[in-house]
Amino acid sequence: MMSKLLRGVSYIIIMSVLIAASTFYYAEELYHKFVAEDGIFENVTALVLLGISVLFLVRFLKTWRTRNKYWILLNLLIIIGAFFGFGEEISWGQRIFSIESGEFFTQNNLQNETNLHNLEINGVKINKLIFSQGMVLVFGSYFVLSLLLYRNWNFFRNLIDLFGVQIPKFKHSVIMLVCTGVVLIIPDLRIWELWETLFVVMLMLVFVEPDNEKESVLLTKV
Repeated sequence: MMSKLLRGVSYIIIMSVLIAASTFYYAEELYHKFVAEDGIFENVTALVLLGISVLFLVRFLKTWRTRNKYWILLNLLIIIGAFFGFGEEISWGQRIFSIESGEFFTQNNLQNETNLHNLEINGVKINKLIFSQGMVLVFGSYFVLSLLLYRNWNFFRNLIDLFGVQIPKFKHSVIMLVCTGVVLIIPDLRIWELWETLFVVMLMLVFVEPDNEKESVLLTKV
């Protein structure tokens, strides 16, 4: 039941991202509302990241005693990393609670917010370097190559099984690549806000129904 619900919501969000991206061509004012700071898609991104963190935490608390130390380490990193992403998306509650930024963030953050991904240090934009280019490279390889390697290279499969990494199904890779092409063809830098939503929702789908089914985040028995 939970799996069907999460999958259904995920596909609705993906379709919404594509529709929102298309408004650039016929309703540009609406498009800019979609990609604005604190807009609906930024909030969706934050909520999905929080959901991922909670799902992994619940499974971790129920199964960690039966898992190896590598599985434990990776899952703790995912729990913390997803929650960190959630905090970054909402600037750690700064706008919600009307908290002013400290001097460091006022001087180095492009939007004067208390978060790391909008920092610019010595002319280097952290968001572009790590959260855009870096994530596209790493997770592009994840969606494109991991299933092929998992099915055809014993060493890689054993390593994946050791850490308990969820492997995307072929359909996940196709959806991710096609939707990425559709979204990033939009000639506007703010389009990355929509891509981030697409990205975290696709991760949610992989975590819920991976090719290696035994690592589904919804399974709490091993």
